[in-house]
Amino acid sequence: MARPIFWIKVLAPLCLLLLLVGWWLNFTLARPVGKVSIYGEVQQVDLKKLQERTLPWLNDAFWLVDLTSLKASLEQDPWIKTVVVRRQWPDQIHLELVERTPWAHWNDGYLIDEQGVGFNPSFKYTQELGRHIYAKKDTLAEAIKFWHDLDALLQSSGLQLTELRHEQRGSWQLEFNASIRVLIGRDNIATRINRFLWAWQHWLAAEAEKLASVDLRYPNGLSVAWQKLTN
Repeated sequence: MARPIFWIKVLAPLCLLLLLVGWWLNFTLARPVGKVSIYGEVQQVDLKKLQERTLPWLNDAFWLVDLTSLKASLEQDPWIKTVVVRRQWPDQIHLELVERTPWAHWNDGYLIDEQGVGFNPSFKYTQELGRHIYAKKDTLAEAIKFWHDLDALLQSSGLQLTELRHEQRGSWQLEFNASIRVLIGRDNIATRINRFLWAWQHWLAAEAEKLASVDLRYPNGLSVAWQKLTN
């Protein structure tokens, strides 16, 4: 009889342990989400809408929440650049948000972030950014690169690029200091820009307050339009 008693002493605690583990797993896997924590500095993200996007994914038990789908849903918000979603035992979901930082206005009502990604802000963004780009979606990357190239050329000129337009036929038009319009055209871009900078340094800068526009669409020269005098 010693052997059966031995096995009872061994198996009984083991069975009890298995029952406890099973109960714990069942309780843990079925446990609902207890708390959602949001981290990150946000100014434009609508937190109420963010909550509305999050709620449908919280109906599942904590360990069954589809984090990949939740992340994809949250990143549909145009202002959210990235979001990291993770679980924290025993019942918390952590959301780490990175908001887009607007760098320039794009066309009418759109914005460009610091990484050069155009997006619809979903509301009228009225803050002035000092930069405005007009370009089609498929030429936006080219326009942004041109802007940065021009910024590098203008560092010692005293000129500030405030607007860039890429017209449908491929011509370029610039605005400096929010007042001086420069027509470049679509050919010999680098040559024409250098011609303008030479003219600016040698005589146009002294007449800046009177300047309205400069047309560079000539083989070897330029024309200047002056602001109309007001009485």
